[in-house]
Amino acid sequence: MKYISIVFGAVLFAGLTASAQYRLEYKINSSSPLHYKAHSTLETIQSMMGQEAKVSATSDESISVIGKTTGGELVYDMKVDSSENLVIMPSGDTTRTSSPVVGKVREVRIHPDGEEISSRWVDTTFAGSQAGQMREFTSFFFKLPTKEVSKGSTWSQEKVDTVSTPAGGGKIIVNTNTSYELIDEEVVDGANCARISFNGKVALNGSTEAQGVNVNIAGNGAISGTALFDSEKGRIVKINGKSDQKLMMTSAGQNGMSMPMTQATSYDLSLVK
Repeated sequence: MKYISIVFGAVLFAGLTASAQYRLEYKINSSSPLHYKAHSTLETIQSMMGQEAKVSATSDESISVIGKTTGGELVYDMKVDSSENLVIMPSGDTTRTSSPVVGKVREVRIHPDGEEISSRWVDTTFAGSQAGQMREFTSFFFKLPTKEVSKGSTWSQEKVDTVSTPAGGGKIIVNTNTSYELIDEEVVDGANCARISFNGKVALNGSTEAQGVNVNIAGNGAISGTALFDSEKGRIVKINGKSDQKLMMTSAGQNGMSMPMTQATSYDLSLVK
């Protein structure tokens, strides 16, 4: 996951009986684009030299997903139609900004089981700019099991992501291990949807540069949440989740110092009819 954004997804569920087995896979309809609304909150607390700084941020986005198929791969062009971020500082100062990714398209290729094949900015000029590195816009799919499952089945996924830091040209390696469970079926707007839960552990390590000083970053955290998936159309209907992380940033050099940081994130994504 990366927001270091966190990678999410869903499962396919069709016609529930107590012992029935199901094949889980994503489907695609190139003639019917998907539209999602997303909302997230982030609270960051950083300590340095006995002082504590706290930032609370909220973000709202409108996301379009236009799918197309190439061979056995599912190809999605994902675009942020609008995005606004509100940052509230401890002093009471408020900053409202628009994301630089608005209007930019990111192509995501996955297998029908949700495993990501590739992800790239279609606008290569934007991808090479600092603004393009400010957000590693990612898919919210996760890998589905390769065998049939039924209610109560569990599976897991190990994923390694590389995230660019907003400044300093740094990279952070994020290792995520997630466990999933197919819990039940829920009818949403007349559609049979799979309800699944996910829980995972995150470990990250990397470095960046701040005001000419190299800074090492290390940390760990946990993710959890639930997802609903339309069984007939093979698409995500809703995701709710949260993430908690503890980080340590250590500056290099003789006067190096350690700066602990905590981050708490909540997020939800819903399909818009």
